[in-house]
Amino acid sequence: MNVLIVDDEMIERKAMRRFIEESFSRIKVVGEAANGRKAIEEAKRHTPDVIIMDIRMPGIDGLEAIRRILLDLPRTKFIILSAYDSFEYAKEAMKHGVKEYILKPSNKQETLEALMRIEKELNEEKRLAELTTKQQMETVKLANQQIITSIIQNEITMETTYLYKKQFPQANLAFFQVYTPFGQVENPLPNKAPYPYIQKEVGDKLVVLFITDKKSAHHVKADALKFARTMSGHLPKTTIGIGNPYAELSKLSVSYQQALLASTQLAMNANVSYGYPITKEANEDETKAKLEKSLINEIRAGRLEQANDYFELYYEHLKKKAEEKNLDQLLKEGGIRLKQQLEQHGLYIDDHKLSDPTTKEDFLNIIKQFCEKVILQKEEHNAVIMAKKYIQIHYKESFSLEDVAEYVGLTPTYFTKMFKEHTKKTFIDYVTEYRIEKAKELLLNTKLSLKEISYEIGYKDPNYFSRVFKKWTNVSPKQYRTLDMTTTK
Repeated sequence: MNVLIVDDEMIERKAMRRFIEESFSRIKVVGEAANGRKAIEEAKRHTPDVIIMDIRMPGIDGLEAIRRILLDLPRTKFIILSAYDSFEYAKEAMKHGVKEYILKPSNKQETLEALMRIEKELNEEKRLAELTTKQQMETVKLANQQIITSIIQNEITMETTYLYKKQFPQANLAFFQVYTPFGQVENPLPNKAPYPYIQKEVGDKLVVLFITDKKSAHHVKADALKFARTMSGHLPKTTIGIGNPYAELSKLSVSYQQALLASTQLAMNANVSYGYPITKEANEDETKAKLEKSLINEIRAGRLEQANDYFELYYEHLKKKAEEKNLDQLLKEGGIRLKQQLEQHGLYIDDHKLSDPTTKEDFLNIIKQFCEKVILQKEEHNAVIMAKKYIQIHYKESFSLEDVAEYVGLTPTYFTKMFKEHTKKTFIDYVTEYRIEKAKELLLNTKLSLKEISYEIGYKDPNYFSRVFKKWTNVSPKQYRTLDMTTTK
């Protein structure tokens, strides 16, 4: 805490300074002043946290100095010193927020306590300011994520419009850039970004919405292209698709779709890594193939939201190619190809009611079911990994299938079926095989008795252990150990 001492009596100033510096290691006296005019100058120079101010001084008195200082430094705290026990001075000082009033000659203990109270008050104000700033930042972050998510999903509500206008009151134009793939970079966009932006990770992509107060779409497009060129140097393995700028909030989802399409098209061209979407007819077949591939990749990853985004691009592409009379046929052909290619990757939907799509809704339903299948498979895969880990940790103990099913959060019946599908072994066989392999290691690498090994791998009956071991290896534990010793010799 920094303190400025103002008193027209030099001896009083020096005594106050020495007392404060000897009493507080954390409080620093940054300056002194002999009158009100000098106090104003020193306050501007040092911006102290606290000013100990004498009331009666020649020229500008203490109260007038306080008024002027507070105009520039409204957060400054004051301790008033006065040789006059005057209630009127105290009342006037209180009007300016002064809470500490000490009579001269000042009592050391009284000054000490006043400084400690102000220090406590300043610390509390700092804590509240930091807390408020943190809360404000979190509120802004949440609002921005709601804005960009609503635009991406083309679900612009009154709340989205309100938040957008509140967060970006000067906005005139906005556009998207899509970075694919997005690597592990904490802050990929440097401070040189041309405009304020909101970013959101969507699967393996970084989606960025830039907002500007500029009104010329031509200039904004040039800035967007220049920035993408700069970023391509920082991210050499990334394609950067750019969408056109729009003024209307309702059209920004179009900019996102354009940026997504551009990123997809750029992936087919090894010579260019950034730019706007290509609309030439010659690229239609390649674009369709790439969109189908991207759609399949998103489904295989179980990312329904991103898969739907790619389908929207795919659907718009088909609409451009087809007349109304054969759009249904193109959708059907695309749906058949989609299912065939997903089945080649081991994804099957056991639903005979799921016919080949002839409408947009049919196609979206197929995508939804495949994504749900992928998510289910991932959950099952994770459950199997958890079960295997449980067995590896607890194989020395006695446990049941029901114990492991409860551990992974599945019913015993479903766990039994799922475990066999993924491991190609029954649960009992998997546990037994794991224990036998551990027994082999102990037989070959230790001098433990068969009884000790039996207990060590979870069997409480050595005779039962021997029977199980022989069933799995065609030799008894003793023979296995003897055969290995013979082979070694």
